[in-house]
Amino acid sequence: MLAVIRCLDDSGFEVAATASTRLAPGLWSRASTERRILPAAGADIEGFVARLETLLRIGRSQVLIPGTDAALYAVSRYRDRLSRYVKIGLPDHDSVMQALDRECLGRYSAAAGLTPPDCRVCERVEDALAAASAFGFPVLVKPVRTVSEDGGKLVRNSSRLAPDEQVVRDLHRQLGRCIVQRRETGQVVSFAGVATDSGMLGSVVSRYRRTWPPEGGNACFSETIPAPAHLAERVEALIGAIGWRGIFELELIERSDGSMAAIDFNPRAYGSLSLACAAGVPLPSIWCRRLLGEQPVIPAMARVGLRYRWEDADLRHAAWQLRRGAVKRAAGVLAPQADVTHAYLRYSDPAPLVLRGLELARVAARAYH
Repeated sequence: MLAVIRCLDDSGFEVAATASTRLAPGLWSRASTERRILPAAGADIEGFVARLETLLRIGRSQVLIPGTDAALYAVSRYRDRLSRYVKIGLPDHDSVMQALDRECLGRYSAAAGLTPPDCRVCERVEDALAAASAFGFPVLVKPVRTVSEDGGKLVRNSSRLAPDEQVVRDLHRQLGRCIVQRRETGQVVSFAGVATDSGMLGSVVSRYRRTWPPEGGNACFSETIPAPAHLAERVEALIGAIGWRGIFELELIERSDGSMAAIDFNPRAYGSLSLACAAGVPLPSIWCRRLLGEQPVIPAMARVGLRYRWEDADLRHAAWQLRRGAVKRAAGVLAPQADVTHAYLRYSDPAPLVLRGLELARVAARAYH
């Protein structure tokens, strides 16, 4: 969301930022004109919606952009209370739930020519173990839905790499019904854009050069690339089947034969969004102007060869390489690069990087004690 805040400010919008903690980097950005604390949507969905409704009623905001799966779910479910004050631009709630459902992603991506890696939906732990044995370890274990409601709280579960049977058992105990997926090798490609009723507005494609965690995590270093042939048409077909409207990112595995396999769908602002904005495709601005009835300027294509770095994650990746004895690779991670945009670092807006450092120090202190 820090990237959203900065992008909108760069485009001439005033931004009211919210978070569940005063240490959120976005609240300290110079790009935020208003700063408000809300209950965490995951811990208290009713409290989150009630406080947000109050802020929208007394404020002057025109567009609302959820920043997490939990916030997206809450805003969608309680849209009748919020949309009277602000434009949210979401599709119907069933489509939102499909966008948060990995089983739907597998079905629709196969139909769109972006067939995902082999996977099975597993009801029982025995089913999960059988799938893992058939695919071969390690396997990915994923929740069917990225967020689910339980007793007034929203549970957010992430995908995990399972190296053996015990981890599969532990993850099934935690998730219940889950997806076990074959782990495929290949580089991750990100396709991001803005989906509307009249088609896709703007898009940017990037390839992950490094991730954190290294064996299957988020981009800590990536680079914009030309869109592979026919990828945009296939992504648009997938988006249409899901019914999604708004900012999105689709993650894909680039196979050795050149085909693409859909592995994850983010129906919201995503981690490396600052790369799209720096590459000349300001997705948050495009979406806001569309919702406000304006005609957004859509670039012909994103700038190719621009790089993104998530600073602390890339440092951890370098440390991981050193522990493995891969000194040259670690040195390559640490080497200065041209044309790099960062997750936190911006010389004209330094406070978010400082807050990120304090956050990491606090986490380390808790782990030490």
